[in-house]
Amino acid sequence: MHEPARPLPFILPGRQIVSVAGPDARDLLQRLVTVDLVGLEPGNCRPGALLTPQGKILVDFLVLADGDTVWLDVPASAAEGLLKRLTLFKLRARAEIVLNTDLLALWSTTPFPGAAQDPRLPGRIWRGIGEAGSEPRALDRFEIEAGIPAFGRDYGEAEVFPTDVNLDAFGGVGWKKGCFIGQEVVSRMKRRGTIRKRSLPAVFAAEAPPPGTAVMAGTVTVGAISSSLGHHTVILARLDRLKAAEHYCEADGQEANIVVPDEFWADLEAAPKV
Repeated sequence: MHEPARPLPFILPGRQIVSVAGPDARDLLQRLVTVDLVGLEPGNCRPGALLTPQGKILVDFLVLADGDTVWLDVPASAAEGLLKRLTLFKLRARAEIVLNTDLLALWSTTPFPGAAQDPRLPGRIWRGIGEAGSEPRALDRFEIEAGIPAFGRDYGEAEVFPTDVNLDAFGGVGWKKGCFIGQEVVSRMKRRGTIRKRSLPAVFAAEAPPPGTAVMAGTVTVGAISSSLGHHTVILARLDRLKAAEHYCEADGQEANIVVPDEFWADLEAAPKV
């Protein structure tokens, strides 16, 4: 008796796969991108980003690896630019950098062959790369409900620091791995306690206001909505202003129920007063 075939995972639309393969692939990326590639093996994945020298995100991606091959699951709008930049930095490194038009970004709510648990949505979403999938289906609902911002939806090229979009909270910044592009700026923010902005989930009783709507505490602007879906939003907020707020937060006349993880408050301990 044959076992029923496993359903194919969904195709994640708007993504492309860049591979870096060869004996120097990991060393090359380790010097360039935020994520620490040490210990990244099949069955695991990590978010990461390539930054400007000023420490802002040029493009971010999900990283999967197997031996000397590293795959970067990248927003399609930024894939060609990433390919060109990595090629520019390659110099004499023994690594081949390719935009793989035959590969797809895949996801499912259950594990599938070759998949890794998404560290931003543990126990809920598995991610992988393959040549075939079922229907295209976006992750917006899962991400927005969890307060997870996305490149192209919540922010664009060179607009935010990695900590603004919680890349470090999801294991995407290797604080101890050594130099990478933009590392000096980002590490200084960490050391000096000047991480004041964070992306946070906020829930509204009725339909949430649209992106761009200011989030207020009385007369003080604490942030703005970067994406919304149904009752849920992602907001980019100033933690120091949230902490000092003497009024409840609202946007477009609706009360905003904002969730701040306890670990984010620690970022304010050494922050200067505003």
